[in-house]
Amino acid sequence: MRIVREHFRRLREDKRGSMVIETALLAPVFMLLLFGVLQAGVWLQNYNAVRSATLDASRQILIEYQKDNSLSDEQIRRVVLARATTAPYFLKSDNLTVTIDRKLTTRVTGTTEMDVELRYTIDSFLPISDLPGGTVTYERPVFVVG
Repeated sequence: MRIVREHFRRLREDKRGSMVIETALLAPVFMLLLFGVLQAGVWLQNYNAVRSATLDASRQILIEYQKDNSLSDEQIRRVVLARATTAPYFLKSDNLTVTIDRKLTTRVTGTTEMDVELRYTIDSFLPISDLPGGTVTYERPVFVVG
């Protein structure tokens, strides 16, 4: 019994491996925090890219209509996809969904109103699979004459 007590006393007083054990316990927490901050940055970048790509594509659609080029819904969809997948946005086309909704009645007389919606699914590199905000959606009304 005395040998067992002596052994436990020596283990309790020995501090040589404590830093390794503390690091092993805290490192996963710090890594998860680091990757969480990186994931939040990726989410913000993707949100801004979706928003800006939709606005840029809307301007391009307006310019085409000003040049008397009537675009079909499929052509508009291709314009939005081309804008979103190239520089400076580089969104993945597999994660993009573009919806064009032409309104039957318009809010502005003499125009055609359509809603351009861009939906992007963000890839997560965290081990937690069900994170909120995995999809970014931005919708913009576009009014064209023609």
